[in-house]
Amino acid sequence: MASPTSLTSPTSLTSPTSLTSPTSPTSRTTETPPFDEMTPKILPVAGLEQAQVLRFSVANFKRAVADRLRALDGDGGGNTQRWIVFLAFDHSKLTYIDRLRYPVRLQLDDDKLIVRMVTHVHENMHVNLHSEITMQLRLMGLRLNLEFTGSGSGRCHHRSGHSFKEADSSITPSIPPPWPAVVIEAGWTECLGHLYIDAQWWLSAQLPPNNTRMVVLASFNKSERTFRLERHELVTVADTNRTRSVPLGVRDIAMCMAATTIDLRSTPPIITGAPFVLPFEKIMRRPKAAAEQDVSLSAANLEAWAMGITRLYNI
Repeated sequence: MASPTSLTSPTSLTSPTSLTSPTSPTSRTTETPPFDEMTPKILPVAGLEQAQVLRFSVANFKRAVADRLRALDGDGGGNTQRWIVFLAFDHSKLTYIDRLRYPVRLQLDDDKLIVRMVTHVHENMHVNLHSEITMQLRLMGLRLNLEFTGSGSGRCHHRSGHSFKEADSSITPSIPPPWPAVVIEAGWTECLGHLYIDAQWWLSAQLPPNNTRMVVLASFNKSERTFRLERHELVTVADTNRTRSVPLGVRDIAMCMAATTIDLRSTPPIITGAPFVLPFEKIMRRPKAAAEQDVSLSAANLEAWAMGITRLYNI
């Protein structure tokens, strides 16, 4: 197997910028280039400076992924690095890799393949959250498949044509085009920096009005035994640094609009920032009707979500 190499220096990458959030002093805001300045080539490796990097071959891929999955299973998914970056990827091998059906998420950027390992804990984090959101939509009278669809790791292609990504979970209004309005990305003891890059990718991958309106980030800090939910949206703000592509001096900022934490170090858990609210208009890309309302995850909902995961996996 090819020996690991180093990623490009972080100073040459576009990394998320830690700004302040209007809702919480510990929330993050990521500045996103304007739509026509978005360059997906520089996005996937940002936040992955500690990831293993290998030159692609089918043998390298199978061996490295199988070894990493065994390591994750051996430590309960707690400490093992979840990412592998393959350089010089052969696009003709993508179908073959799909057929291997490894428990991974793929992101492709030209000839760079980003592979993220997923575990049962990771899957439960986003699947259970997705189920709670769609249940509330159905209780409003919205019909699954007729008015909205819920999807797993479907593959979505960036408008540039050079990049694709697989969401953990998503919700899409049934009115075409079929691009998710809400994306959920989960991170199990992984670098939050790349989750912010995930949000940036989704929020800029398609042009309005049929773009992704919200990204929900669900993360767990094992050392602090704390779950965190963040809602990220694009916000247009004035920008004094005008560019050729943005002559009016405006810029789209991927901003954390809400954050909630569930601290499991006490009994009962300490929950801050509840309820965690997802605006209806962002989910369905239309105004609310009379019987419709925002999706609201109460403190009780959040405690049940977090405790269900921790009890099932004894964390």
